[in-house]
Amino acid sequence: MAHSEMPHDRFIYHFTHVNNLSQILKDGVLLSDSHVQARQKLAVEIGDLDVKNRRRSMKVMRPPGGCPADYVPFYFAPRSPMLYVISKGSVEQYQEGQGPLIYLVSSVDRIVSERLDWVFTDGNCASGITEYFDDLAKLEQAVDWPLMESRLWNNTAEDPDRMRRRMAEFLVHHRVPWRCFLGIATKTKKIEKEVKEILDGKSDSIYVGTRSDWYY
Repeated sequence: MAHSEMPHDRFIYHFTHVNNLSQILKDGVLLSDSHVQARQKLAVEIGDLDVKNRRRSMKVMRPPGGCPADYVPFYFAPRSPMLYVISKGSVEQYQEGQGPLIYLVSSVDRIVSERLDWVFTDGNCASGITEYFDDLAKLEQAVDWPLMESRLWNNTAEDPDRMRRRMAEFLVHHRVPWRCFLGIATKTKKIEKEVKEILDGKSDSIYVGTRSDWYY
């Protein structure tokens, strides 16, 4: 991977169920779906199983290769299309809604500084036109940052590709050490309190706060 300079750092966002946090802390790492499935350590599955199965059969078109399921996925913004699907109760095996979901927030700079293997995309991995990149010099041009900052990402007659681009991902190979995380965001004060109780001195340096505007 090229390690070109970025104009400025970018936050990246992974969401999971609050009940998965204890195991992540115990492991000291956030694992890719492939590793989680092999170890059967996920307390609550929130992902669409059909989507997860597809991500095991697709190819990552940049080194270190493999499939998307071999990577820990991050979005470049909160309020992703996948979270919207969850908010509408459209993931068959998960019906608890957004309330128990938490964001684990890191940054591109933090991942790069750990010398982890990564790639990023300009859109949804499931799309045949999505491109993969391994050069940070292309990050500002490849990702649609104005769209990331917009609350609305629906396709329009003028731009029928908005949703695909809004699902651009930063993918970290195999695992992300806990020290890479900068903060945890929750939808409600109740879940914020629960997160702080789970952390309970185990990670004093990490910020925890309620960000209801990151949800639907």
